[in-house]
Amino acid sequence: MQPEEVKVSWLDVRIAVAVMLCSLTAAMLNHFGIKFTFGEMKLEVIQKMTACIACLLCCQDNTKISLKAGINRLIITALGGIVGIAVILIDGALGNEWGLSVMVGAGVLLTLFLCKAAKVPYINARIGGVTFVLVSCTLSGNARICYAVFRLISTCYGVLVVMLVTWVFSKAVREKPDKCQGEVLKA
Repeated sequence: MQPEEVKVSWLDVRIAVAVMLCSLTAAMLNHFGIKFTFGEMKLEVIQKMTACIACLLCCQDNTKISLKAGINRLIITALGGIVGIAVILIDGALGNEWGLSVMVGAGVLLTLFLCKAAKVPYINARIGGVTFVLVSCTLSGNARICYAVFRLISTCYGVLVVMLVTWVFSKAVREKPDKCQGEVLKA
């Protein structure tokens, strides 16, 4: 029994290119000091990690499937963020650290329910729960609301980059199918 050959596919290359473009965009914005200031906090306009994760999760074999994955990603990010913002506002009114712990559990449950109601695949609903936890627990005070907004903006940016990269690669495949299909490298 021979081991299966390990190959780098064009999908792998598209993912890497999309991630690189998001990382470069975030680095360029940071280099030029383009940030959103909220009190003492300075938030990235394009959050590098968020945009790059969107690329990893949304880049698929073709533009149509990538678009569907991107729409699902935007839905779960928006739902997790909205539930997170609601918890943040309630937390601000209550000002009780124990209450926040209870609300985090309830918020995860609500996020999972809303994502399932939106008919996204269940693994995506869990990722929506991750978004909720990050929004409600990463920063403190109302800075969390800004974080949620820029997380959604960064996800949108990542999805747009994926769509652009997938479209460009699909054009290259139509024009030069012998050079752009199949394996790229063998290890």
